[in-house]
Amino acid sequence: MKGLYLLLMGLTFLGPFTRSFEPRIRYIGQTRHLLVGTLFMMALFIPWDVVKTASGVWGFNQDYLVGLSLWGLPLEEWMFFIVVPWATFFIYEVLQLFVPWTKSKRSAFVVVEMIAAASATFALVYQDRWYTLTAAGGLALGCTWLLWKRPWWTAAFLRSWGVGLIPFFLVNGVLTGMFLPEPIVWYNNAENMGIRLGTIPVEDALYGMFMMLMYTAGVHWSRKRFPKQAE
Repeated sequence: MKGLYLLLMGLTFLGPFTRSFEPRIRYIGQTRHLLVGTLFMMALFIPWDVVKTASGVWGFNQDYLVGLSLWGLPLEEWMFFIVVPWATFFIYEVLQLFVPWTKSKRSAFVVVEMIAAASATFALVYQDRWYTLTAAGGLALGCTWLLWKRPWWTAAFLRSWGVGLIPFFLVNGVLTGMFLPEPIVWYNNAENMGIRLGTIPVEDALYGMFMMLMYTAGVHWSRKRFPKQAE
């Protein structure tokens, strides 16, 4: 079982990478913008992960790790924040290539309003549970930003996140032990709502959406700021 988490990240990376050089997509050509998105997202999520791990909100099963770590986070967790957003944003790019959405209608922002309201409610009702408070509260703030700035890519982001829930459940299912005798990543149920989608805490969906929102915002900021920077 040693190295299973790292193997999972490698497989997650391999799928999109095999199509990254495809001329119509040229995902590899967006490397600089994707790096900005990664750094923008990690500036918040790495400290968040370090604190949550140190506080026992979640942790990692050493039986599935290679044993290298930095700041209390295993190597595999660092790879998670590089590989998973990169692979998930690939879905956004493919959908935009074949069915481009260049504006967001009112209905997209209605969906954002509903997500913001639900997230804020979770954060208020479960403010004594650290994972719920931060994941739901963070997503509520992210949705508030969307409603304020109303970026053109809001609808495209919602669409890609909806499609991305399929690989999300597969990867997170393995991480949380859906197909294993023990989870790779365990959670302290005293710090979440205790509601699971299979073996996945519902907070993971909120956390993942907030993570991808920050990543997507970072990529689009880079594209606007540095429109000619592509490899």
